[in-house]
Amino acid sequence: MIKISRKAQRGFTLIELMIVVAIIGILAAVAIPQFLDYMKSSKRSEAMLNLNSIEKGAGAEFAENSAFPNATSGGLTPAQACCQQAGKKCAVVQADWVGNAAWDGLNFQMNKPFLFQYSYTANNAGAGFSADAVGDLDCDGTTVTYNLTGSTINGSPQYVLTKPARAD
Repeated sequence: MIKISRKAQRGFTLIELMIVVAIIGILAAVAIPQFLDYMKSSKRSEAMLNLNSIEKGAGAEFAENSAFPNATSGGLTPAQACCQQAGKKCAVVQADWVGNAAWDGLNFQMNKPFLFQYSYTANNAGAGFSADAVGDLDCDGTTVTYNLTGSTINGSPQYVLTKPARAD
């Protein structure tokens, strides 16, 4: 008969396993909220990038004609909120962007699914404008609005991007 000593048996004790589970729980409690905040931050960057594109389009129009595009997008584009669409993102519909005097004048359109609705309003016969990006990033009914305003001071274009006071 072979005799097995207790020293030859290997394994983890219940206490050791409980300590490992507790450590993993603490790490998850810290990491998950940070990850969710990072995801929202990456979603918010869409608004700033697209408003920057609108600014560049307005600047190009100003450089060519000494005025910003003198058209209005006609409200938020697209008209239906992104959270109400499939996949909780706005689908690309070329008819929303092409043929609209404001978006054509800015050379702006969306080519991939997106999270924000956009609007453009001309002020003072092309001497200024206001562009908004409105979105509900977690589809809880609370929207955030990024605003870009353009104006002329002494014949030079000036732009101001206003971020929301609180993040969604």
